[in-house]
This record gives sequence, C-alpha cells and structure tokens, in this order.
Amino acid sequence: MRISVAPRFSDVDVLGHVTNSALPVWFEHGRLPIFREFSTEENMRDLSLILRRYEIDFLRQIIVSQEVEIETEIDKIGRSSLTIIQTARQGGEIVATGRCIMVHFDYTSGSTVEISEEKRVALSSLLVNQSS
Repeated sequence: MRISVAPRFSDVDVLGHVTNSALPVWFEHGRLPIFREFSTEENMRDLSLILRRYEIDFLRQIIVSQEVEIETEIDKIGRSSLTIIQTARQGGEIVATGRCIMVHFDYTSGSTVEISEEKRVALSSLLVNQSS
C-alpha cells in the first residue's frame, strides 16, 4: 500500500533538511489501514495494537519541495504480532526504510492476543510474500 506525503514547513530543521522526527509520523500514517483492522471505532480509541520495536534507516537527505511516497507492507504475521516494513521514496530514490513489530494486545488483561484468522485474511493483501 502506498501513500504520498507533502513535507510541511514544520518538518524542516534550521539547516533546511526534513527532520528525522518526520519519518516516524509519516510511517505511522502509512500503517493506518493495518490499524483499522484492529479497531472497531472510527476514532480508533479501541486500537488493540502496541508498538514493540521500531527501527529506521535514514539513507538520503529529504528535501521539502517534493512529495515523499511511503510504501507499507507486512513482512510476517506471527501468532500475536506483525512485522511491518516500510520504504520512503522521493524522486524515485529510496530515502529511508523502516521496520516495526506491532503486537495484538488486550488492555483489560494486560496480555497479548492471538491474531484471528479473519484478521489474517484481511491483512494478507499487504503481505510481501503472499504465498505465506
């Protein structure tokens, strides 16, 4: 799945570069369709995913005058977790990559929850290797 983000003036640091704090926000926005699978409320107040691990590699400078394309895919669906990989491109070049692990979580019991077959099917279109 892909979205385009137009860097805002507030995303730029004093040196004129898009700041490294913009990418986690853009990547989070790219994960919205995944979040919707784990929420029944429009405002997602019942979102049952928590972030376990997050890493970003900044590969090139991002300039403010061009849109950035964010691609989001699921690398793996485990028993209770998802491994999500993301790529940011600007001008056709990869400028950053990200990988995160999100866990299906029940706040009432304070424990992980198995991902249902229904959710697995709904998320399968985002799998990198759809034969998994």
